Amino acid sequence: TYLLIWTTTPWTLVDNEAVAVSPKGSYCKVRVGDEFWWVAESRMQEVLSLARVTGECVEVVEGERLAGLEYEHPLGEEVPLHKLHDNAHKVLVGEFVSLEEGTGLVHIAPGHGPEDFELGSKHGLPITSNVEINGVFNGDAGVFQGLSVDEASKKVIQVLRSKGLLIYSGTITHAYPHCWRCHTPLIYRADKQWFIDIGKIKNNLMDQLERVNIYPPKLKERFTNWVANARDWTLSRSRIWGTPLPIWRCKDNQNKLLVVGSLEELKKLAINAGEFSDFELTHRPWIDRVEIRTEDCEKWEREPYVIDVWIDSGIAWYASVDGLRNRELFSRLFPYTFITEGVDQTRGWFYSLLVTSVMLTGKAPYKNILIQGLILDKYGRKMSKHLGNVVYAEEALRKHGADALRLYILSTYPPGDPFIYNEDEIKNVMTSLNIVWNVFRFAHTYMTLDKFNPETHKLGDLLPNARVEDRWVLSRVNTVMSQYLEELKAYNIHIAVKNLISFFVEDLSHRYLRLIRRRVWEEESSDRFVAYSVLYYVLKRALKMLAPVTPHLAEVLWQRFFRYYEKSLEESVHLSSLESVDEEYVNPELEEAFNEVFNAFSAVAALRNSLGLKLRWPVRTVYVSSTRETLEKIAKLKEILKFLANAKEVVLSEKLPSVCEGGEYSTLTSDKFTVCMPKKLDRELLNEALSREIIRRIQVMRNKVNLYVDEFIEVGIETDEKELKEAVDSLREYIAREVRATQISDKVSNDMFVEDWDIEGMRIKIGIRKHQTNN
Repeated sequence: TYLLIWTTTPWTLVDNEAVAVSPKGSYCKVRVGDEFWWVAESRMQEVLSLARVTGECVEVVEGERLAGLEYEHPLGEEVPLHKLHDNAHKVLVGEFVSLEEGTGLVHIAPGHGPEDFELGSKHGLPITSNVEINGVFNGDAGVFQGLSVDEASKKVIQVLRSKGLLIYSGTITHAYPHCWRCHTPLIYRADKQWFIDIGKIKNNLMDQLERVNIYPPKLKERFTNWVANARDWTLSRSRIWGTPLPIWRCKDNQNKLLVVGSLEELKKLAINAGEFSDFELTHRPWIDRVEIRTEDCEKWEREPYVIDVWIDSGIAWYASVDGLRNRELFSRLFPYTFITEGVDQTRGWFYSLLVTSVMLTGKAPYKNILIQGLILDKYGRKMSKHLGNVVYAEEALRKHGADALRLYILSTYPPGDPFIYNEDEIKNVMTSLNIVWNVFRFAHTYMTLDKFNPETHKLGDLLPNARVEDRWVLSRVNTVMSQYLEELKAYNIHIAVKNLISFFVEDLSHRYLRLIRRRVWEEESSDRFVAYSVLYYVLKRALKMLAPVTPHLAEVLWQRFFRYYEKSLEESVHLSSLESVDEEYVNPELEEAFNEVFNAFSAVAALRNSLGLKLRWPVRTVYVSSTRETLEKIAKLKEILKFLANAKEVVLSEKLPSVCEGGEYSTLTSDKFTVCMPKKLDRELLNEALSREIIRRIQVMRNKVNLYVDEFIEVGIETDEKELKEAVDSLREYIAREVRATQISDKVSNDMFVEDWDIEGMRIKIGIRKHQTNN
């Protein structure tokens, strides 16, 4: 009668000590010729098919009925050591035994697997491990001595076949542990090591972890489960480099131990300490040459291990502030407010910090944990040298800059989620940073031109003259600040940063600056100082919020912009404090109304685009329909909508007029609005549209010759196109005012900067030169 076992590692049979079965599994005693094989009932047909034999199940029992059966070791003659083993070579039950693969009987080698080791320890089996650290069998392995595990696997199969004990051998594909660094196969090998008894402190670990705030909350269970199921921590490592394990064992009495608690203590105990430097006394191989002799032991020998490096990193909460010596600083900072790392550190650094701190202080070393997702390549693969897809931080910083990289990382994915790094997406971030820069550039250009002074042009004094768009942006920046602080408090950093960048790009650049551009252009109006004081207030708060995200850009803008106007400000933006939210400025109803106006404008812009009508071209009338509630919200902002839509008139109604049903009008419906406008421009509007095209090109030319905003020019225009001539003649003064021209002639002179342009298929030549004053 035979126990039919299976294994994917034949070399482990050399150190086999038992066979395991599933306690409640059904096992068949199969008659095959004049032999009987014990095999799981569910695996019988598959096994007989592989063995190419027929058999009959003559008896069925539960696995636990087989417990206690003893067997002859299949390699007993080849490995004589097994003849000396008591309490071995018998059937045991194990809950881990699967009835879905193999034979349903698993051979147990306690020296070569965690489950095998635990089962062997539970039943007092010999923990046989005849494989040395180099993966080669030692002298106790009998005929397998000197063979590597791979070589031994082949020989085991040969021996079993020669003895008639091999039923089947083949090749299968299955999961197998490999070294994460060099990707070579690993083996399990029992060895003597030192452990930290986690069980004694586990309740305290769980209690302290429960007091820690973990973000995102969905990952707290991951960390909690790891701690709840944590096993004893292997303290020692069989390596050269690392912190030496400070434990000595008496050579004449192996049960007698000596633990050295400090370098000073070691110097007192060692009879040859003077031969070594402090560095050598704390590193291998020199510490192994230290001789210690005491009254109760003639010679002490150090345990030949170093301490797990996770102990070194796990004590960072103490070492980083030199807590042993600087106890006052340590007591002020401990436990620390915040820590962040990757999701894999729930079983790494987060865990080692927790264990060491609880062991030494009884407390968790941190109050808040922010768990980050792992960074993957743009195809969602883990980065590794092997795949050649590693992005080195230094290389990325050099290529994109620190601020762009920080903004990209902080705004793209929620904490805890995998981060798919895609360099193409950084272009969008660069666009946003350029917009932030240009917002400040716009403000600085006009503020310096008009000699704005925040000390004399105070917001509080000018606020009574503020327009509705000023009150809106003051409300927006404080609403954004309130949301920013709330999201940061909840460690939703991506949301906080996205909202802030959206405020710069959408609310400031695309909306508020568009609304105030006409105001700051008017030289005689004091209203522009209201806009400046509002913009200055808004930018200061927004920049302080941006500072932790893009510290370098924020610092440059602080120095070149705010400290230009206020010399007494803090030396650095990072030394300033973020003000509290000005609740008096917050107006949710106004923000909602403006939001509806911008939604209506988006619908108008979409309709314009479908008709080929550029936004700078004026239209006669825009009809807007929506619900009564929505129309009531935007009615007071009708002039704002008219300006944004570039329409001479905006008509609000719950139902579009019948004129919109005619062929001369076009209609578009969005989520909340239906808008309607003429498909074509009349002659007056066409002249204005063409004049604005000319204005835009002159402004481009001004930039090319690096003219300041306040400098005046002289313009010459030549064209044979009738429509362009009519536009220039009818709106000459308007064009001159928009481009700061003292005159516009119909001739281009040789001393002008000249460019040829195409405007809607029509040719025009434009020349400009700086206006010469008579001084």
